[in-house]
Amino acid sequence: METIASAWQRISAWYAANTPPQTFLLAPGANEAEIAHFESEVGFRLPEDLRASFALHNGTLNNAFLLHFGELLSLEQILQLHSSYRNWQSEENWGLEPDYKAKNIQGPIKPIWWSPLRFPLTDNSGDAAMADFDPAEGGKLGQIIEFSHETGPLQVLAPSFGQWLNDLADGLENGDYIYFEDEETVGPPGSW
Repeated sequence: METIASAWQRISAWYAANTPPQTFLLAPGANEAEIAHFESEVGFRLPEDLRASFALHNGTLNNAFLLHFGELLSLEQILQLHSSYRNWQSEENWGLEPDYKAKNIQGPIKPIWWSPLRFPLTDNSGDAAMADFDPAEGGKLGQIIEFSHETGPLQVLAPSFGQWLNDLADGLENGDYIYFEDEETVGPPGSW
């Protein structure tokens, strides 16, 4: 697998060539203290591929979407959302009541709406690509899953962040995704 830096370079190059200027502007990286603070807040050390990615790019400068998955979040934004999820769950039973039954899950994801060991990497009005550190049997610690605010976890996107990022770069270069001018987003052909 190629490096995180190379995958980000490929993704950025695709956006530069296929979308309006400044559609996707990656932010500078987080420093070691910021990454350590994040790890302290979530309670565990991140896998090396995620650490490397945040050290390179801590979100975006312009709230840019990473394809159709939503805004690429910074460490601070992830902590804010993670805290909101925890508060909603403890105060309002968010994700715990019968209406919150995860259905039609594809892949080794626990059939629960949300776990404190999952956190969003992107946000598209509540839909997200999440890092899952509480996988079902057969899953991988740190696997990337797709989450819908309406139906809960949907599917495993990749066994690791590094694999997911490389898959996205490959997909962009192979024509699996296109820019939709009216939607100002990137997604699979025919999705809008």
